[in-house]
Amino acid sequence: MILPGVASVTFRDKRPQEIIQLAQKAGLRGIEWGGDIHVPTGDLQQAARIGRLTRASGLQVSAYGSYYTVGKSRDKGFLFKDILDTAKALEAPTIRIWAGDRSSKDSTRFYYRKVMDETRGIADEAARHGLRLAFEFHDDTLNDTYESCCQLLTDLAHPQVKTYWQPRHGAGPVVNGAGIDMILPWIVGVHVFHWWPGVDVRLSLQEGAAHWKEYMARLAGVMEPLACSLEFVRGNSPTQFLEDANTLLELTAMN
Repeated sequence: MILPGVASVTFRDKRPQEIIQLAQKAGLRGIEWGGDIHVPTGDLQQAARIGRLTRASGLQVSAYGSYYTVGKSRDKGFLFKDILDTAKALEAPTIRIWAGDRSSKDSTRFYYRKVMDETRGIADEAARHGLRLAFEFHDDTLNDTYESCCQLLTDLAHPQVKTYWQPRHGAGPVVNGAGIDMILPWIVGVHVFHWWPGVDVRLSLQEGAAHWKEYMARLAGVMEPLACSLEFVRGNSPTQFLEDANTLLELTAMN
């Protein structure tokens, strides 16, 4: 089952209630709330309020999009307990985290083990409260290629550690489709956008519909609810967002 939604970071300049209203208007079903502005880490009253507002509006909280970087945040005094407490107050089922702050090709064996060991510890902590973790699939992390993602999650072998997926910039359906197949057992969230051919060219989702039809066909193999959240739109425009949301609903209806 696919849960079409939006990541609140798409509209960092808007209040949470405005984002909820936009999601309702668009006919979406979930919101991934970001931990940088809308649901700040440690503000438990805000987290609980936003969670209640979301559910009262007929929407689901799909995830808490934290900026906790394994292997770095704890060393700087940014504690995972605060992330976990905030996600619990929000009643989010999933916490997004980051697999270090260096690319897989630049990682040393020591650094890799450090990230692995810490991830296992915080995953155990999250699991005790019924939550799971999901790595952002992103450049300059240990989770930056399909091969590194597969290796990382295989080595971790933790039932509560999963991954997000988003298209690799500049790669089309052949590369990304094969990559989805490689990491499919671990995918629990998808960030939906169409930047082509690179990060400096944001296009409408409709312009990438041919790519996304292929991706959605592959993602239909996910065996649990899958949050597919629009993340950023051309010109940061609410009008473009509504158009992209309509395209996303059309794409998800095919599976």
